[in-house]
Amino acid sequence: MKRYGWQGGMHIIVLMRLNDECLSSLAYSAKAIRFAPDAQLVNDLYYVYYTVSTFGSQDSAIGVASSPTMEPGSWTDHGSTGIRSSSSKSYNAIDANLFNDGGSYYMTFGSFWHDICQAPMNSAATKVASSSYNVAFDPSGTHAVEGAYMYKHGSYYYLFYSAGKCCGFDTSRPASGEEYKIKVCRSTSPTSGFVDKSGVACTNGGGTVVLESHGNVYGPGGAGCLYRFQAWPCSILSLCGHNYRLRR
Repeated sequence: MKRYGWQGGMHIIVLMRLNDECLSSLAYSAKAIRFAPDAQLVNDLYYVYYTVSTFGSQDSAIGVASSPTMEPGSWTDHGSTGIRSSSSKSYNAIDANLFNDGGSYYMTFGSFWHDICQAPMNSAATKVASSSYNVAFDPSGTHAVEGAYMYKHGSYYYLFYSAGKCCGFDTSRPASGEEYKIKVCRSTSPTSGFVDKSGVACTNGGGTVVLESHGNVYGPGGAGCLYRFQAWPCSILSLCGHNYRLRR
């Protein structure tokens, strides 16, 4: 594994490249790609949850590999977590994010279709323990919601996610306001009841915008929280890493 760092202003972005040593040979087509890694420290081991899929399809799976050091040659692949999807499912099994709630593990995932789902994991955080359920859904349009990230502060659980069009801006730029942005809902439970600042359910189109296009920043998305909140719904630049494009 190689780690690359970039820093500028208040943004910190860390990218990890997954080599074949830590990826399973899941039975997918030659066109399948491996992406959307989520790195976590679980019981003194580093875990990377990864997606295997093809762009725009539901033929997807979430796998996991572990390492004591995150160094090349140290990875053990555990294969599929059991979270998979196909055209017969209501969700798309990509964009994994593991959340640890005092030793209880939950995998939040999903993109388009029925948007963001969640499933309890086993005590080792390597396999799904029971059926998934929906935690966020936009009933309008193409259901353009994905890239969830869970974070707890005080007595609240915060569900961040990306909404809008993410890609292809060089050839087909969406109408203003329809591009990627970061939204958030919160709940007193890690598994249900997420609402936005106005009280609208996250499963019914709710979501408070915390970061959107501004200045030279276009289509921010892919949030990951680093520091504690100052206010609800918060100032995203003070606590999250994210990716974006430069407006041209």
